[in-house]
Amino acid sequence: MQQIFLIFHKQSIVMVARDKQFCLPQLAELDSINYQSSLLQPYEEYHLASLTDDQDLTKELQLINLRQAFELVGDELTSIITTAQQWLYYQQTNQFCTQCATKTQLATPQAKYLSCQSCQREIYPQIAPAMIVAVIKDQQLLMAQGVNFAPQVWSVLAGYCEVGESLEQTVSREVYEEVGISVKNIRYYASQSWPFPNSLMIGFVAEYAGGEIKIDQTELCQAGFFSADQLPGRPSSKMSIANCLIDDFILGKLI
Repeated sequence: MQQIFLIFHKQSIVMVARDKQFCLPQLAELDSINYQSSLLQPYEEYHLASLTDDQDLTKELQLINLRQAFELVGDELTSIITTAQQWLYYQQTNQFCTQCATKTQLATPQAKYLSCQSCQREIYPQIAPAMIVAVIKDQQLLMAQGVNFAPQVWSVLAGYCEVGESLEQTVSREVYEEVGISVKNIRYYASQSWPFPNSLMIGFVAEYAGGEIKIDQTELCQAGFFSADQLPGRPSSKMSIANCLIDDFILGKLI
């Protein structure tokens, strides 16, 4: 069986133009690039690696942003890419033990996690929990445009959980901080692993409880409530939980 390569560089992945579509490359297609194999190899079919530096690729090989790559492959491969990128991020951010500064390594060739052979500390991946919420008022959805979004991109609100918070508290705090309103009846929707760089997005639906929209201009440039037939834009990836929340709002499943 020909091994397929998952080669990452920052927030992009190497793909090859083959038969008028983009695919993951095989070994024979990688002669012209330099890459570093991952210590951890969690898949039999896929070989995990990263580009060793910024370099010019061939006409056939291209670096594709992960959000764009998700639109080019199916759900199963999206899940594999998402997980693989986070394994690499875990290794890149734990090259040395934070307790004694010794270089980390695998305890055995078959080990699934890094460890420190000096102080015997096992080092596990850190996952950053973040809430994402569809806030609804009178059959309208709260949507916002981040300061770094493309002009046509709008989404629902999201934010990271802070130390000592429940996820419901994160929902209330982030909504108030970003748009100045309060919410009630917060309920769980779904979750999604999101490799930007190591998030677990936990989705919620909430009802508007009070206040007037006043945006945090360091985070947002616009925000407002919109009916299903007047949405101002969509998230940058169709694979995101944000997009799923908006789809279900349009279908009337969140009200």
